[in-house]
Amino acid sequence: MKEKFIFLLFTIIFFLNIQFNLFHLIPREKFEYSKLEESETLVIGKLLNSQHGSVFDDGGFTGTYYSDYISGRKTGGKKAYEAYINNKVPTKYSYDAYKSQIGGQAILYSIFDKVFDLDNKINLEIFRMFNSLSLSILLALFLVWVKRKFGIMTSVISFLLILVNYWIFLYGKSTWWCNWVYFLPFIYGLFFFEKYKSANFRRYMIVFSTLFFIKFWFTGFEFITVFLIGSSIPYLYYIFENKLSFYVQFIKRHFIITIIPLLLSVLFQLYQFKLLAGSFKAGILHLADAYSRRSSGDYFYEEKFSYLNQLKKYHLDIITRYVGNSFINEDLTFVKVPFLILIIAGIISSVILFIKKRERRLVAVTWFSIAAPFSWFILFKEHAHIHKHIDFFVWYCPFLILIILLISLTLNFVFKTAK
Repeated sequence: MKEKFIFLLFTIIFFLNIQFNLFHLIPREKFEYSKLEESETLVIGKLLNSQHGSVFDDGGFTGTYYSDYISGRKTGGKKAYEAYINNKVPTKYSYDAYKSQIGGQAILYSIFDKVFDLDNKINLEIFRMFNSLSLSILLALFLVWVKRKFGIMTSVISFLLILVNYWIFLYGKSTWWCNWVYFLPFIYGLFFFEKYKSANFRRYMIVFSTLFFIKFWFTGFEFITVFLIGSSIPYLYYIFENKLSFYVQFIKRHFIITIIPLLLSVLFQLYQFKLLAGSFKAGILHLADAYSRRSSGDYFYEEKFSYLNQLKKYHLDIITRYVGNSFINEDLTFVKVPFLILIIAGIISSVILFIKKRERRLVAVTWFSIAAPFSWFILFKEHAHIHKHIDFFVWYCPFLILIILLISLTLNFVFKTAK
């Protein structure tokens, strides 16, 4: 009963924070922008395009729906949004498909729209609430696991620390980003290995493959390295052995888990290109170009940040920016509290726990998980440079979530010993 109450309470509070910013923990300006940022207009465009024709018009891709000849992407997206919430389907002059993702989330939204035929404002609210609630449930489940493993006090402290980290929640309701999918295998893995001490790996691989396909369907290959590394953390935490046989089995199992949904996703996306352009080759060329643009595009900082042009040669510009921004709403603290502070607190907590011989394996996998955000910042530096409004989120998948857990364990330990 206590677990159910904790789960329900945490879910409700997280949901209210994501959907309505009820506690003002998200900076007001960022929250207002997140209500309809440019990426989400691609979903709106897809919804209008499906209302204008069929779900798989233009390959079923998301995109910008143009109702005139003169608008750019940003202006066209806003006009499409205004038309959508006013239940209008304006003349379609053109449609600029966004071809780097399946856009599976928008395909599902469009099917829902056609089946239930609700007012568009209601539709949009339902889609956003679905994403808010999904993220809230998964974070609450993580805290239930923390409670089972480390006690109620550690769970409560972790909840409070997670709640003030607004980057986790900023786009939690977005119909485009669907941030909840990045926690699916991580949370499932924690409960799976907690229940099955002697793991049924066939079941594990089947469910994980399904969860991986859900991720690829909803958000394509966005933050792909972050997702792959983060998903392996429960496996390493519960199963790790420093033996050659372990490494071989780990690679083999996770290769199978990844390759099947990956191939299915790529094949479906190529089918979309076939519908859109009449050619599979166009899809292959586009996917190769999309990878290149995200990983190795040339960029330079504007004059205000020109000092970073030298640092970018060594990726230090990206690291400097992504450890230097504040993880707490500065409107409340009146000072910047950079991510570096949270990381340093994690280092101190790790040292204390290691010396006290407490949860050394958790400490180890936490610091292994730092490879997840760094893999994105380094391998996909162009994306990290351009998308400063969203990429801070990758810190939490699940590196900073685990750092928060280490800090909570340390604080709980200090409280107990101080009595």
